Amino acid sequence: MKTLKQVTYLIGLLIISGCGFELQNTGNLNEKIDSVYIQTVDPYSSFYRSIKDTLRNNRVIISDKRDEASYILVIKEDISSDRVLSISATNTPMEYEIAYQVVWSLFKGNQEIISDTKHIETQDYSFDQNQLLGKRKEAEYLNDSLAEKISNGVLLKLGSI
Repeated sequence: MKTLKQVTYLIGLLIISGCGFELQNTGNLNEKIDSVYIQTVDPYSSFYRSIKDTLRNNRVIISDKRDEASYILVIKEDISSDRVLSISATNTPMEYEIAYQVVWSLFKGNQEIISDTKHIETQDYSFDQNQLLGKRKEAEYLNDSLAEKISNGVLLKLGSI
């Protein structure tokens, strides 16, 4: 029985290593991008805060001055919106969809390294008029979560340069 477990384990390892499975790695991002200036129209948005924190967590220096940074991350669009998905028989909203869209590009000096890249994330949630404050907090949490997903996507793209 013990030998069967070991053989099964070995076969599983061989299958995983043979299929080309590889973890995505952005651990060496600071070796590729040492400092970055983030140009945005809204420095208080969820995405801006998230991408700034994500880059700092990967040991990338966030520069306050454009000319001191080796790369410039230009956030051209940073839009969060919501819409009603369904309504009840009494004409009150029952379900909403939150959408977060970011368009960005990356420059090194005056040279564009990554041209306009669009990321869109959506999430729906139920709504109850009797739980208005809780649902408002849930919407804010989902908005921040979508911004974080987009930040991780941007980070993966930056890791590929």
